[in-house]
Amino acid sequence: MMKVYYEVIVEGSFDLIKGFVLGYLEGSGIQGEAIFEEEHHVENESKFGQLMRLIGVKGTRVHLIVGAGIHNLLKEAVSRRHDELKINLVLEKEIADAHFEFTYKAFAREFGEQLKDLFGNLPEGLQMNQGYEPKETVYPEGKGVEAYAPLHEYEIKAKGRISGPIKAVIDYYGKVEHNALVELGDIKLEYKK
Repeated sequence: MMKVYYEVIVEGSFDLIKGFVLGYLEGSGIQGEAIFEEEHHVENESKFGQLMRLIGVKGTRVHLIVGAGIHNLLKEAVSRRHDELKINLVLEKEIADAHFEFTYKAFAREFGEQLKDLFGNLPEGLQMNQGYEPKETVYPEGKGVEAYAPLHEYEIKAKGRISGPIKAVIDYYGKVEHNALVELGDIKLEYKK
């Protein structure tokens, strides 16, 4: 059975809310997940909000992803401390699925094989969209040409979209995000209706 996750939006200072949530979970001995979207490339704001975050201005709404068991406990804890801490639960939505888009390009066969393996063997629960087809091209006339030349002997490129349960998507995104040959879009959430 797939674990249920919620997106919870809490109004207040990011640092205060993060400290409150992590402190509450630690103090309660709960070993569940509390994922702060801001720290995991989850798209949850307007373009203006993204610009403000990039220049270091933090907003007054914090988006969290929490498991169903933690969801109700956190909701109660926030309501009990609402007046003292000036934090307020604004919205909660059950997450149905998540996805992100990616592209990659490499000019060495070794890197091409690594990329095909990385994106061809997804962890359980994740799916690749139907349009994913790595395109490999060999140009014999490019053999021995300098690394920064416009022509290379080998080229591979691909684009696609990976989707699945939110926790699996975030974990996989974290695995591939530091690969210099891969460009990733933000993680987008889909909600239960």
